[in-house]
Amino acid sequence: MKNGNIDNIFIYWVYFVSIILISIYILESFDFISGLFREDISYISSIIVSIFTFYLFRGGYHLYKLRYAINSLIQENSSSNNNIFIEILDEYRSSLSNTANNKSFQEQLKSRLYEIVDNGFFVADILLKLGIVGTVIGFIIMLSSLSTIDEMNLSKMNNLLLSMSSGMKVALYTTLSGLICSILLTIQNN
Repeated sequence: MKNGNIDNIFIYWVYFVSIILISIYILESFDFISGLFREDISYISSIIVSIFTFYLFRGGYHLYKLRYAINSLIQENSSSNNNIFIEILDEYRSSLSNTANNKSFQEQLKSRLYEIVDNGFFVADILLKLGIVGTVIGFIIMLSSLSTIDEMNLSKMNNLLLSMSSGMKVALYTTLSGLICSILLTIQNN
């Protein structure tokens, strides 16, 4: 891998995160983000956004460490010195330093990096499913308000509509946050 390629990948990640932060700022100026957290009484949107944020920056951390390791290896100019990778990527030490399984160092590193990306795709799928769970919870909240009505009059109908709208907000906000976070995490992992 050329030195510039890994630098470009990390720079693209920084651009990606910058676009996300600018989008969040614009949405918050319209009171959308705080409204999302305020109106979601199930707190599933908060869980989705927290998991997304963790894995977004986790991906950047791994890209940075990989960039640093490759740049250090290129500066050393010796492909036979694999100890520099082990020193730099010390969180991979247990999986990479074990050479008893007859895998080369490059195969071990490649396997570990694919594992990180596969975990990211798995988390993106979980975020999507959490959004669907929030949709079901929102519909349950919405439909549970119908069981409290035994006779129809105007004041009860107004309360019924208010209760139904809060359930619909939960359903739509959790679906939206699950879809957006899943899509963005999938783009990052690609």
